[in-house]
Amino acid sequence: MSFAAYLQAVGACIARQDGVQLRDLVAINSGVAQQAVMQARQGNPRWNPAYATSRLPEGWAEFLSSHCACIAALQDGNRVEAYEKAVAALQPFLKVFREDTGAWVVAPMHSVVHNMRSVAQAADHELRRTGQRPDKLGDCGDQLRKCFAVSLQAPGNKDKKLAALDIVNLSIKIYFRLNTLRLCKNLMRTVDSRQFAAFDAFPAAQRVTYKFYVGRLAVFDENYQEARASLEYALQHCHALAHHNKALVLKYLVPVQLLLGHLPSPTLLAAHQLRQYEPIIAAMRSGDVKLFSDTMNALQFRFIQEGTYLLLEKLRYAVFRRLLRKVHAVHGALEPEKRAQIPLAQFQAALAMQGLEVDMDEVECIAANLIFRKYVKGYLSHKAKVMVVAKTDPFPPLDTASLAD
Repeated sequence: MSFAAYLQAVGACIARQDGVQLRDLVAINSGVAQQAVMQARQGNPRWNPAYATSRLPEGWAEFLSSHCACIAALQDGNRVEAYEKAVAALQPFLKVFREDTGAWVVAPMHSVVHNMRSVAQAADHELRRTGQRPDKLGDCGDQLRKCFAVSLQAPGNKDKKLAALDIVNLSIKIYFRLNTLRLCKNLMRTVDSRQFAAFDAFPAAQRVTYKFYVGRLAVFDENYQEARASLEYALQHCHALAHHNKALVLKYLVPVQLLLGHLPSPTLLAAHQLRQYEPIIAAMRSGDVKLFSDTMNALQFRFIQEGTYLLLEKLRYAVFRRLLRKVHAVHGALEPEKRAQIPLAQFQAALAMQGLEVDMDEVECIAANLIFRKYVKGYLSHKAKVMVVAKTDPFPPLDTASLAD
């Protein structure tokens, strides 16, 4: 497509308020836009996008001029300059967004904010490569706050608020990447407030993305009940064919479920290629502390990369609990009258049978932590080297344990 034809297509979308097609035309990765800018530059080395776009309505002309300059900079490999042009394109677009009373401008807002984040990441990559401080993604977060404020105000049409959740999701992705998670909280409070549009009014894809990140943030805050609720929402509302997204949600949901005492089926793990959790679950079922330790050591790097290592490490006490429960059952069968008094030497012997040589001080420490963390109801007799457990329900459900460190 020639640049003249591209310009005509953009102008037609504006005239008939076709936000969906305009969104596609102004996406930074649009093949049509890339080809149009390339042909214009090849045909005229002095091509000036500001002059070429001047016939568009006010605001849109300035926006498209900077947007095309951004594409041209990317074609030249100048990513930092491209980011500056993307920011320059934002201001006239926000002016149009404020002044137009139609909700059709919500769709192109999607491309504007995604363009900016994509180019910011590319610019930071270039800055790192040249030994400079990568600061464009952080600046992009600041620019997105402006977009969020305008969309939340929804001047002229309350349906413009439907641009807000997509901006929230992009902002949260940036905060996760920059490890500035504290900045997520204010956004999430706003999403839960009355001034935000009804959550169900947003597209399912945006709701799924938001709940996924809410769940991940709840994991960091050690709020596992909320994490489970949010991640389950994300999983249940994923598109049926979005297998990659489902696997991504389950990568965090499965460890949370394990912490709360819910073990997934082998079929579920196999269907989403999550077999890395199979030995962890086997260890939880059998109380095999050595299998758990060996798996955590073997897959440590992978779990760290996936951001689940510390979460999975919390399962160690659930494995100890299972082993102690088996010791309690055997001891109760041999000495029914002393069923509630578990000699710590028997727990030590059970660990030794798995190849784990642990001295009595460490055994006492493990037992004390099991009681402290509410995995077991009871108390320790240091003098007698015995754990005295409750006669009723000595091993309460895992979801009642204290999981905070």
